[in-house]
Amino acid sequence: MRRYETIFISDPDISESDRKQIFAKTKELIDQQKGLLIKFDEWGLKKLAYDIKKKNRGCYVCMDYCADAFTVHEMERAFRIDDKVMKYMTILLKSNVDIDAVKEEIAQAEAEQESLENTDLPEKTDADVSKDTVKENPDNQED
Repeated sequence: MRRYETIFISDPDISESDRKQIFAKTKELIDQQKGLLIKFDEWGLKKLAYDIKKKNRGCYVCMDYCADAFTVHEMERAFRIDDKVMKYMTILLKSNVDIDAVKEEIAQAEAEQESLENTDLPEKTDADVSKDTVKENPDNQED
């Protein structure tokens, strides 16, 4: 199994439900082919470097996944057929990937994220903030 990254740009004028349908179809394709979706990152609406299909904006999506070459071929075929997808690009990240190691890596990253969210940092009070301001700017002292 190989690890890929696919970035695609969808039409900015389509409805949110149509956009979610494209996302669901690509996720389903990976699942059907026994691949593993590692990360699905919606970058949102961005200005394009140049006009594509007479549009200057697009909705960017980045997917990181493990799959075989057939899955990538089918995904790109679906993108070519669908008029709602303006551009796409797939990059091979790693040639030989162990799925179990990737799953373990994902679980470890989620555990680290959860532990970061659970740690409470002491919040500064208004008195602490005013002390910091005086230390940073000693010329601005009150008489």
